[in-house]
Amino acid sequence: MFFPMLRRQAKWVFVFLALTFGIGFVAFGVGSGQGGLGNIFQGLGGSSSGGPSVNNARKKIAKGDLSAYKELADAYRAQNNADAAIAAGEKYVQARPKDVEFARTLASDYEGKGTTLREEAAAVQADLIAKTGGATFALPQNSLLGRALGTGRIDQELTTAANTTLTQQYSAIQTAYTRATRLYQRVAKAQPDDVLLQLVLANSAYQAQLLPIAVQAYARVIKLAPDSQEAQQAAQQIQFLKLQAKASGVPRPVPHR
Repeated sequence: MFFPMLRRQAKWVFVFLALTFGIGFVAFGVGSGQGGLGNIFQGLGGSSSGGPSVNNARKKIAKGDLSAYKELADAYRAQNNADAAIAAGEKYVQARPKDVEFARTLASDYEGKGTTLREEAAAVQADLIAKTGGATFALPQNSLLGRALGTGRIDQELTTAANTTLTQQYSAIQTAYTRATRLYQRVAKAQPDDVLLQLVLANSAYQAQLLPIAVQAYARVIKLAPDSQEAQQAAQQIQFLKLQAKASGVPRPVPHR
C-alpha cells in the first residue's frame, strides 16, 4: 500500500489517514483546506475590525474576570494562533460551561487543528515518496528478489523518521477530533433538533474513529429530516461505516435508539 517497512511498522496510521481523507472528501469536503462543516461555525464570538486585544483580555483576567477568556480566545484566533486560542477557549468553557455557542466555536477550532495536522501528515508522506525515489512500489520484502535487494540504509532511516512523525501526528489528530466530538455532543444535547449540528458531530466522531457516536448522529439526521438530502447522505455514511467496521474486524457500530 505504501512503503514495505512502513507497511509493517505503521499500517494502521496510513489506514486511518486514507479512510479519513476518503470519507472527508466524499461527505464534507474535508481535506480541501476549508476545515469541513465545522468551519461554518468558525468566528462565532470572533473579532471585528479593531476587535478583542490579547493585552486587554489578559488585564481583565488578572482582575478576576474569567469570562474574558472568551475575548482572549477570540483575539488569538484573529491572530491565527490556533493553539493559544484553543487553550484560552478551554479556560472559558471551564468558567462558563453553559455557553454552548462558544463550545461550538471551540469544537470548530479543534477541527481546524485536526485538518492542519492531517495535511501535514499528507505532506510527510509525499515528501517520503519523493526522497525514496518511488520506494512505494518496491518489491515485496518476502520475495526472493526483494530479500536479495533489501532496503537501502538511507531509505530505512527516512522511513523510520517518517513513521515516528506520522505516529505522533496520528495521535494528535485523534486527540483534536475526540475533543471536538465531546464539545459537539455538549452542544447537541442543548440543541437536539439541529440537523446541521448532527452532521458536524457525525463527521467529527468519524475523524476521531468514535464510530458508534458517528452512526448515532447520522441516525438522528435521518429521524429529524427523513426526506432530506442530508438524510440520504447520512444513510449512505451509515452503510459505509458498517462496511468499514466489517472489513477491519471490529464490532459493527449500531445506532442507539
